[in-house]
Amino acid sequence: MTALLEIRSLSVAYGGVVAVRDVSLSVSPGEVLAVLGANGAGKTTTLLAVSGLVRARSGDVLLDGRSVLGRSPEDIARLGVAHVPAGRGIFPGLSVADNLRMGLYGAGRDKDPEGAAAVERVLDLFPILRERRTQPAGTMSGGQQQQLAIGRALVQAPRLLMLDEMSMGLSPTVVADLFAIVADLRSEGIAVVMVEQFVGQALVVADSAVVLEQGHVVAAGSPEQLSSDDLAAAYLGGGVAPAGRLPGAPASAREALAVRLAGSDVRRLERLAASRGATVDETVAELVESALEGQP
Repeated sequence: MTALLEIRSLSVAYGGVVAVRDVSLSVSPGEVLAVLGANGAGKTTTLLAVSGLVRARSGDVLLDGRSVLGRSPEDIARLGVAHVPAGRGIFPGLSVADNLRMGLYGAGRDKDPEGAAAVERVLDLFPILRERRTQPAGTMSGGQQQQLAIGRALVQAPRLLMLDEMSMGLSPTVVADLFAIVADLRSEGIAVVMVEQFVGQALVVADSAVVLEQGHVVAAGSPEQLSSDDLAAAYLGGGVAPAGRLPGAPASAREALAVRLAGSDVRRLERLAASRGATVDETVAELVESALEGQP
């Protein structure tokens, strides 16, 4: 099958720092490509270059065999590319319905008769969004905001959907639901490029994967072809298995505690959890256990 997206020898630099070095990859309609690697490997920068949000130093980005380098992000979006950035990128002060309308506007579909139908399909896909369509988006939970971010991308009727850290800071149940939706998108012929911290679940959904390390592609192939050494080298800087940790208390021995935090602290916890490859709940539990260690 002919590739919808093809990246050829892409290099991107921020000032004198090269973030992406000679990266090549491709994805065809109806396929899911997982882009894996540790923080700073160049995953996000690669997606930003495809969207036209950062300028490439060299190489090329082709959509349907035609270069899109140098085109504006708006033009690229209207070619059928939808990008859900890390951190969701919703408009917190706007209602859920208005956020979805912004997706239509960004893709030039705000006056398209099919636009309203696209919004209805998203509300069917994410029933909680229909229930909360008049609610300010910033007052919803993290999982609901991520559903909105993906829904806003889907109303654009994308041919290529790029998801950057879709599962960051979300509960395992919400993450499982989102991965199931990604798997279903392939039946609609949508090509998906997914940067993801939950490697195991990403490889279950993906048709192929590339592993980045320090801006380079160090491994590529089907999930079955990638070895544990490939992944360990990318995430740990070498093929050494991570040191084991003592298991925490069983779920039956744990109690729930509601805690109110400033929004900025919640974002910091989400970033810390993502860097550890854990959920926010797991990270908070570890921090509290560490702080209480040795206390009576």
